[in-house]
Amino acid sequence: MNKKEYKIYCKTVRKFFKDNNCHHLSIIEDKEAYFSWASCECCNTKLGGDRYDCNSFDYSIREITGPFSICIDCFYFAEYGQLDDMTMMEIEENEEDKKSFIHL
Repeated sequence: MNKKEYKIYCKTVRKFFKDNNCHHLSIIEDKEAYFSWASCECCNTKLGGDRYDCNSFDYSIREITGPFSICIDCFYFAEYGQLDDMTMMEIEENEEDKKSFIHL
């Protein structure tokens, strides 16, 4: 992932949160991750992978919303405000490589 793709990802995830009036996501108890080819409801990735059924609490209507089937990246982003450390380092490295290439 590069910086441009990361910005698009962040915009997509934030739109999901805004559209669904989510402030956080919680994994539904007694539900384990499962493999699915279905798109993540949060970032719309078409890649197959583990999905988690999550819900949220909509404060405006005072009700639990969901379930939402989301990928691990989106759950991590919801918890920590960014992707995992390895992905973030990869983004920075791609940016540094791009800068060093320009200076050659």
